[in-house]
Amino acid sequence: MYQQDPQQTGRSPYAGPRQATVLRRFDTSLPENMPSDAAIPRDDFQSSSAIGPDGTIYVANFPGVLFALRDSSTARDRLDLVWRFHSPNASSFHATPALSSDGGTVYLGFASGGFNAPGKATLYALKAPVSGTDAQVAWSVDLGDARVMASPTVGPDGTIYVANSAGVLYAVSPDGQVRWTAQSGPTIKSAPALGADGTLHHATSDGKMYAVSPQGQVRWTFDFGEHLGPTPLVTNPNASGGGGASGIGSGASPTIGPDATIYVGANNSNMYAVAPDGTLKWLFEAERELAGIWTTPCLSADGGTIFFGANKGGVYALNTANGSKRWQFPVYGSIYASSVLDSRGVLYTGTTVEHVYALDSARGELLWDMDIHNQVWSAPSIRPDGTLVIADRGGQVQVIG
Repeated sequence: MYQQDPQQTGRSPYAGPRQATVLRRFDTSLPENMPSDAAIPRDDFQSSSAIGPDGTIYVANFPGVLFALRDSSTARDRLDLVWRFHSPNASSFHATPALSSDGGTVYLGFASGGFNAPGKATLYALKAPVSGTDAQVAWSVDLGDARVMASPTVGPDGTIYVANSAGVLYAVSPDGQVRWTAQSGPTIKSAPALGADGTLHHATSDGKMYAVSPQGQVRWTFDFGEHLGPTPLVTNPNASGGGGASGIGSGASPTIGPDATIYVGANNSNMYAVAPDGTLKWLFEAERELAGIWTTPCLSADGGTIFFGANKGGVYALNTANGSKRWQFPVYGSIYASSVLDSRGVLYTGTTVEHVYALDSARGELLWDMDIHNQVWSAPSIRPDGTLVIADRGGQVQVIG
């Protein structure tokens, strides 16, 4: 699922590559990979990949196709299609697939009509086909007359949590029954993070983060606008849509620490640490920019450091105790992609300047830098064999090792 686990720590159990070589590719820009009814007919990945226990890559693009990809048995430099799924005239937009605990079911929401037309949102549970390359639909759930662009989160009991653009948060059982709904704020791409006590934490574009009980009641809200910091914001008050240029709310997903602290970035360029009761612990001012922070922090294994990219200033590492800066790795350009932290402490980050960086998370030092020739807006993923998966805005899925 998005950022590896229900707490969205961004920590992979696997060790990633220590060198950068493209081993395999899959090109979704080929005509056979473009659906004829694509609501958004451009070759573009803005969602991250999920990795199955066997290394299968699950990733969806803006034209609205979810691909299951596996290493080719006949070509050393290629990924082969295992199966695909497309909901008619629909896209999953920014959403990352989530897997059941056994890896046998893939969950993802799709919405029809593109960005501007009236939408109809549906959550699908998908399984590999018995034959052919068209996925089986195990079940589907109506998510309302809205768009769904946010990733689903799967809890330890198999419950799937997902929110739509109207701010309705759904809890769906593993067999496709809606257990409850809760009203939060409009959701662009934020996935809810699940605390150890079952509380969901959900950042929205109405200026707030919501804490929702396991039964679907809103426990508290945290208003980003009440905690801005002394440095003037960079905003466009006339901005429309969900891009975050107004500086209000958040398009990022929260991360939950071992002490139940919630870490979340906001459109105002602040990174927040929020206590389990909804009070502010600290805030850190990243360098000010429009739609300041859209990434979800990675959390170190000891819980002492978070790592995140911002639209200005590059990659930051902060002490979780007090929000002080441990190090900063400057990047010219923006970072919309969340990072992944491997089991040896290497941090992998994609950027809008078409480079993927591997950093030593202890010191912020560059280990390698790879030009992949397309912008990266999605988080890298690490497979069990130690290879790194990057999906880019040119429609390429690349395996690096």
